[in-house]
Amino acid sequence: ATREDPKYHPRFQVGTKVRALNTNTAGHTRLPRYAKGRTGVVNRVQGNHVLPDASAKGEDIAEPLYCVAFTHLELWGSSGVGRNIVYVDLWESYLEPA
Repeated sequence: ATREDPKYHPRFQVGTKVRALNTNTAGHTRLPRYAKGRTGVVNRVQGNHVLPDASAKGEDIAEPLYCVAFTHLELWGSSGVGRNIVYVDLWESYLEPA
C-alpha cells in the first residue's frame, strides 16, 4: 500500500547509482539474492510503501520504494546473452550509495 508520510523523504533520485546491500537477512525479505551487492541505477521513485520485511513481523513501517535498473552483465557476468536490463523494486533500507 502506498503511504504518503512527510517524515519519509526519498534519499535517492532518478539516475542515482545505488548498490543493494549484501546482507544475510533472517526471515522474510524482498531483496533478491541475485541483486545483493550489485550496483544499479534508480529508474523510478515509486513513493512510500509498506516494508514487507517489517509487515511480516506485524510492524507497520513504510519507506521509499525504488525501481532499480541492473544490467544483466552486473547481475550474471558474461554468462548471459544480450544487453538486457532487469528492473527490481527495492525499498530504501535495501540500498546504499554506490
